[in-house]
Amino acid sequence: MTPGRLWYLVQRDWKRGFSATWHERFVGPRILGWRNPYAAEAPGRVPIHVLTGRDDWLLACWMLASWFHATERNWPVVIHDDGHLPPEAFSAFQQMNPGITCIRAAEADQAVAKSLAGHPACRDYRLAHPFGRKIFDIVALTAGEQYIAIDSDILFFRKPDALLSRCEKNAGECWFNEDVYDSLPISQEEAKEKLGFEIWPRVNAGLCLIDRSAIDLDLCERALRETSILKGNLWLVEQSLYAICASARGLGGLLPPEYEVSLEKKARPGVVARHYVGAVRQRFHGEGMARLKRALLP
Repeated sequence: MTPGRLWYLVQRDWKRGFSATWHERFVGPRILGWRNPYAAEAPGRVPIHVLTGRDDWLLACWMLASWFHATERNWPVVIHDDGHLPPEAFSAFQQMNPGITCIRAAEADQAVAKSLAGHPACRDYRLAHPFGRKIFDIVALTAGEQYIAIDSDILFFRKPDALLSRCEKNAGECWFNEDVYDSLPISQEEAKEKLGFEIWPRVNAGLCLIDRSAIDLDLCERALRETSILKGNLWLVEQSLYAICASARGLGGLLPPEYEVSLEKKARPGVVARHYVGAVRQRFHGEGMARLKRALLP
């Protein structure tokens, strides 16, 4: 380790606090001993899709363990490689949950290339940014009418009844976390002018229930070609495409505030889940792992 790298780590750990550092280094890896307690049950009809990679796959292990613990049932799970998922991650996921499906990036590339053959702007965006896989790969490779997409940096603390009831309703709807603020890279005025409708505000696609038929590739192609969506933050394009497709469908909306996205130091009392977005990522370790370790760790 170089002196510069060591100094960076010391400064980082000082800023985020002892609890976050301790839990990341010494508690985090222990999740690899978790096993799906519902593996003997038949999985439900709605698959869970997770896009993850080299830096986040251990967080995804915690996320999935917390999801199974909170829902108390078995689920079909599909892991999507963002192009950088190491071999040990595939092995870890399969040991934790033997029924899991892991799709390597090269395997997905072949399948999704066919589905996007007539949508060059969608294809180019997917090649330019790994988050493009979260919308285009899942739609192309999911088996059901609905799916739930969950980011690696989310943890579940209570049973997600509101989300589960919307799942069971199966009404062609799309539901999302409510974001801290409206982060769309295009304005509502431009959306109305170019696309013909306003986009739902404050959509966060970190946790979402999606009706597969709502993802309109022709509409995504129009948005990528005809609006300024690609001139903004590329990390927000996939989320914006989800919001555009859901708004055009007009069925669904935002999950209750108990499905929290916030920049606060502590989660609100009684939260069902919390999305530990980048600015508070250290709280995933210092708060989330600390709350769940007794329930999840062997």
